[in-house]
Amino acid sequence: MDEPDVAAGLMRLEDLIEPDLHLRVDGTNRATIVGWGLFFAVVHQVRSVLELHRLDACGSGAPNRRSAFEHAVTLRWCADQGDKIGDIFNRKLRGDQIQLANALRAEGSPHRSTDAYQRMVQTVKIVEESIPAEPGERLAKIEHLLDGYGMLSEKTYYQLESRFVHPTLTGAQMFFQDNGEAIVLSQIAIHKELVPCHLFALSVLHGAMLAFNQLLADRPWTADLEKIAQDFGLTSKMPISSGGDVRK
Repeated sequence: MDEPDVAAGLMRLEDLIEPDLHLRVDGTNRATIVGWGLFFAVVHQVRSVLELHRLDACGSGAPNRRSAFEHAVTLRWCADQGDKIGDIFNRKLRGDQIQLANALRAEGSPHRSTDAYQRMVQTVKIVEESIPAEPGERLAKIEHLLDGYGMLSEKTYYQLESRFVHPTLTGAQMFFQDNGEAIVLSQIAIHKELVPCHLFALSVLHGAMLAFNQLLADRPWTADLEKIAQDFGLTSKMPISSGGDVRK
């Protein structure tokens, strides 16, 4: 039996992303709006992975793969949370803005006197005064989210992939190797596809589309995603919480 054409599967997924997709978005639903941004982050990172593959530069795709994976898992959480995701992300923004303000203060940056800095301070103040803390905020950290969904093998993948994103000995060894007789140096990545690029892209994009489909009016992709899952041995079911707190 012939193996299914993964590239063709990717084209089938891409064909579902129609130019008028925005017509299926409820502009008053914060989960759908946030989900839109998360989803298209996945789409563009997946396209980057495939472009690097075309250029025979798969070894450089770790940041794109990790980002696509992070956004896809977070998109699933977004669909589960519903409208509450807006408050959670605003609380996360508050923390991010405080960190940035502290960094600007530490360097004595002249930007602290600008209107942009004052808007940042005002953002923190508004969030603190109007949005109470949420227990689910901790899940904005991807490792906690993977634990919440019981995605143990995916967490292992994420930790391994991260070694090729940050400065590590593992990442550096993409360009040198001890063969037992000498240290071999290379100007191009010694290891090409750390994971099969097309299969990774198909799996992550399909998972993201399963989640985003939950947020679109009439869930237009349901039948097509089910058929693609059957054709390529993918799951058509979304991960569920193992700890009971993912949807809180």
